[in-house]
Amino acid sequence: MIRANGHSLSHAIPSPAANPQVLMSRFFIGPERRDDMEELYFRDYYWRDEAIPRLHGLPDGEFAYRSDLYTDREKKTSAVYNEFRRAYGTQHGLYMGLDGTDGGAVVLSLGNSIEHGSWGHDQIRTIRRLAPHLRQFARVRHEMAQARALSSSLVELLENGRSGFVQLNRSGQILEANDRAREVLLERDGLRDVGGALAAGVSAENTELQRLLAAALPAHGAPAAGGSMKITRARARTPLVLEVCPVRREHAGWGRGDVAALVLLVDPAARPRIDPAFAARVLGLSPAESRVAVDLAAGRTVVGIAAELGCAESTVHTHVRRAYRKLGIRKQTELVRRITSLEALTRSGPGGNVAQRSDPAPG
Repeated sequence: MIRANGHSLSHAIPSPAANPQVLMSRFFIGPERRDDMEELYFRDYYWRDEAIPRLHGLPDGEFAYRSDLYTDREKKTSAVYNEFRRAYGTQHGLYMGLDGTDGGAVVLSLGNSIEHGSWGHDQIRTIRRLAPHLRQFARVRHEMAQARALSSSLVELLENGRSGFVQLNRSGQILEANDRAREVLLERDGLRDVGGALAAGVSAENTELQRLLAAALPAHGAPAAGGSMKITRARARTPLVLEVCPVRREHAGWGRGDVAALVLLVDPAARPRIDPAFAARVLGLSPAESRVAVDLAAGRTVVGIAAELGCAESTVHTHVRRAYRKLGIRKQTELVRRITSLEALTRSGPGGNVAQRSDPAPG
């Protein structure tokens, strides 16, 4: 969509006298995260990257051309510019500054443009449209890092904006909830707010919920533990998935206003269906492989997919294995994450849908 040779997103605490303290950084080539590039850059190059201190104070929504951040001499002598930037095709890329949280700053870094070798107005306009999503991504990553029991799969679920998010204090009282969580509690279908605390409508499920909350909010000094369960809903075909995650604090004191646990609410039925043709185009899958991948991401079973397609279950498994091989993955959770990651792209094009466009994968 942006048509750049890779990109990265970083959340850091700026410092005018030294390189910023990096809270989170993710490097991507297309849709694939490149942790090998992250390790290489921060191990061998970050501490001596001449451009980093010059990014200090980059205003929200403003761009800086990477080549402008190195002197003519540095372009000849800098190890970062010549060994890392040139090797990965990022020496003519862009930076965009974004406001962060807690005095932090978010920086989007883009590799070289692959659109006629230079940056066009359409590309810049597309990047600006993505800015709100990028701010949210970085802020959520930073906040979720406080809950160390939170798995990466749950982080992905939270980032899609369709998950409910409830903050609890040490007593299990609700401190804050996002819009989706408030909708769930107001519907009172399976999960509800009783006296400022979470409760399930089915007695057995409420017993299990209270056990999970007690484990995540133990007596002072006892180890905390997270857990998950499903909540039955009378007005929905699919159950609500609930995950409780304790928030570990470095200091010993707790106040009634401190967040002690995070509760994530995921409604499988709320996930929009990705256009299989769009997924095939972006991920490089065949039409059949893409159709099966999209159905799996939507919560369909292999049996149900086979029945709808009129084929054997073994055929569905074959399509899944081929998709795994093409994407370089091994697990269904990774496949689901790849498909659901396309949701942001379907909301960021003209009219909120790029599924009809023929652009290749972002980055």
